[in-house]
Amino acid sequence: MKIKSLLILIILPLLFYSCDDDTGGFTQIKGEERLVYLAIKAYRTTNGKTGPFVHQFLMVTEAQIYSYKMANDVQAINTDGLGEHWDNVISKLGGYNEHALVMSSQTNDADAILVGLLQLPNAETILLEDVTQCGVGIEYDSAGTNYITVMLMKVDD
Repeated sequence: MKIKSLLILIILPLLFYSCDDDTGGFTQIKGEERLVYLAIKAYRTTNGKTGPFVHQFLMVTEAQIYSYKMANDVQAINTDGLGEHWDNVISKLGGYNEHALVMSSQTNDADAILVGLLQLPNAETILLEDVTQCGVGIEYDSAGTNYITVMLMKVDD
């Protein structure tokens, strides 16, 4: 009994201390976003791009914000307003060779979304660029239309 009490007295303060310093935000990656990322990764692998390619949560956050703006008619469905979002990402991660694709869609199917993305101008080239990081953000409007933002860039080790 004394040992349990002693362990609790030692571990409890450590638990509180480790939770005390968390000032960062939380990014919830939606299932659809993960599936679109995996479809893009599979497309890249099929086309010979086998190097590192991660779903970067900071980029997901910025992609989600941009998709939210498109879904709420704050931003047109184009990449013109992504500058501040790239600035946020680059200030935290560094990186270069930034590329993005945006679109709206009525489907939630990841493979169908990838097909739609590939129909955008230069999409095939963009998806096969020398990049290591990806952020997929999907938001919805009241009519159920999906607004998809895919941000891609390279970060060196």
